[in-house]
Amino acid sequence: MAVKLLDSTLREGEQTPGVSFTLDEKLEIARRLDAFGIDYIEAGHPAVSPEIAHAVREVARLGLSAEIVAHSRAMRSDIDQVLKTDADWVGIFFSVADKRLEAHFRKNVDEAEKLITDCIRYAKSHGLKVRYTPEDTVRSNPDTVLRIARAAEAAGADRIGVADTTGYMNPFATRDFVANLVKGLAGSARVGIHCHNDLGMAVANSLAAVEGGASVIDVCVNGLGERTGIAPLAETAVALRLQRNEGAHWKLEELPGLSELVARHSGLRVPEQAPIVGANAFTHNAGLHVAAVLLDPRHYESIPVDLVGRRRRFVVDKMAGKPTIRYRLEELGLSATDDVVDAILQFVKLRHVNDASDEDLRRLHADFVAMRDIVARNLQPKGAS
Repeated sequence: MAVKLLDSTLREGEQTPGVSFTLDEKLEIARRLDAFGIDYIEAGHPAVSPEIAHAVREVARLGLSAEIVAHSRAMRSDIDQVLKTDADWVGIFFSVADKRLEAHFRKNVDEAEKLITDCIRYAKSHGLKVRYTPEDTVRSNPDTVLRIARAAEAAGADRIGVADTTGYMNPFATRDFVANLVKGLAGSARVGIHCHNDLGMAVANSLAAVEGGASVIDVCVNGLGERTGIAPLAETAVALRLQRNEGAHWKLEELPGLSELVARHSGLRVPEQAPIVGANAFTHNAGLHVAAVLLDPRHYESIPVDLVGRRRRFVVDKMAGKPTIRYRLEELGLSATDDVVDAILQFVKLRHVNDASDEDLRRLHADFVAMRDIVARNLQPKGAS
């Protein structure tokens, strides 16, 4: 079964502290996600505010190829708000964790099941596709999760979501949890995974869930979301393509521009060390690394740079070797004779130059070429022409 991606930048992403997108920004992000080839866009929770409801409706009316999902509590009134937006899906959430049922909702499992299945049937009767997610799935009683998931499937749910709401899991436990859930369902509902990144394992856990039988992964551009966010789109999509040959329709070369767009609108910069889209993702430093990459990039790159719309970069600093200097000079259209390369490399190391820019290299090249020519003229025999 093909794996699909649901991007929640417009919903979960806007729950990132300090992030609030304007309507125009949401529409621009939605269009760029669709250009990438995202399968689902989770556009927001309409019941939160009229502004969000309006934005979900406007995204749904863009006529995108992606299916539009709207968030909803297990309440008919929330579902009614979703119906006004023209969204394709409603994502209904309701925790069945023992402590939440008792202390927060003040319901027993029987009452929770009745509420959830009623909401699913109500949404289905109005033409919506339904995802049901028990919030904090993985820390809930597995028997209760399976019981309610079966009831949700029987009521017509198209997808059962597994939420690692607190980023608690590891890949092995995630795979087994999902596998047991998939095995226990009748098979009419697909299983999705929503992993938070509190322990830095959101991508690994998401991929492990796929090994367990999940076929939809929730992501956010740049890993936005509550606290430390959820699985980032770039890492997840590229890993699925390279490791499982998934998502032939995803245009991975769109990822850098999409990342920059969301960084600009969110006000949160992309860390330089971020995989795929970070400034250093395809930057090589040590001289031995550069020499090997110039022979064959696969020696130090597992991701084809062209696949993800990036360019390779070589750093000139104290770690550089002659191949780095020669490559950078030739890239700038400058002569790279042995004497000039040696002189620039020696200068860089003695002066502790840190990541020389193109302008730095042009200036150094001009200085050393001029010095070489002066020396050569002074060494000419008198009277020589």
